[in-house]
Amino acid sequence: MGSLSLYSITTLFVILAAIIPSVDAEDDARFAECSRPFSCGIFKNLSFPFWSDTRPQYCGHEGYKLKCNGDGRHPVIVIKEREFQILRINQSAQPQMMTLFRLDSGKDSCPTALSYNLFRTAKTVVNVTLLRYCSESDPSWERIEASHKIQCTVDGEPIYLLFLRDNETHLVDCREKVEVPVPKEALNQLISGTMSLRKALMTEFNVQYLAYDEYCLKCQGSGGRCGSDQISSLSFACYCRDQPYDITCGTAHLIFLSTRVLILYRFLVNNSY
Repeated sequence: MGSLSLYSITTLFVILAAIIPSVDAEDDARFAECSRPFSCGIFKNLSFPFWSDTRPQYCGHEGYKLKCNGDGRHPVIVIKEREFQILRINQSAQPQMMTLFRLDSGKDSCPTALSYNLFRTAKTVVNVTLLRYCSESDPSWERIEASHKIQCTVDGEPIYLLFLRDNETHLVDCREKVEVPVPKEALNQLISGTMSLRKALMTEFNVQYLAYDEYCLKCQGSGGRCGSDQISSLSFACYCRDQPYDITCGTAHLIFLSTRVLILYRFLVNNSY
């Protein structure tokens, strides 16, 4: 067996250069599409779990569709049929965070709870229990501070939403409770009476967004791109150069390539001069 000559080494590199681009040229279309970050409003280089009308849903996750504004404004996300403006997004942080501003704090619709399977409030945020469908005929109704009542609508029906301190819960009879996230500082001011309920609900707050974080890290670590199944956008999919996988990219294409390279190397060694 001879050693590799300069000619053989040059031949090896030429053939490898021809092989590797051919693998790239056959990249799965979904891998190629989800490899490209996208812009939405003021935000650049966004990726999974976000998607929009200009980015395929399979590159994101259901519940994270963004309404983008071409005029460079903040995008909007819909959570439980309520709109939130996204003021900040930090995809490089662990955990990944974004800052939301509630757009439903007016009279048009009553604020609702978050989708807690998709989002988790930050440490600076608490869930405030608000009451609704309360008896306005109760004599104690007038004893509730006006700043702790807001009027809004549910399914077109006008109702009041109330915030009661712990020592006020006996004042009025209410049929339902709803937990709404607000910053801790806003809650303290609400309790002290220095902030109204409406203003507290209009205060921006931070949330951690959750979308198969563990799966996505494994997928990216194997060279894949995170996405969701095209049939069910609730199922995670790892898009890889050759095909989609459940969580991590397979190694079949790498084994094939390395085997070919090894065969070529042995051939050149055995035929070197």
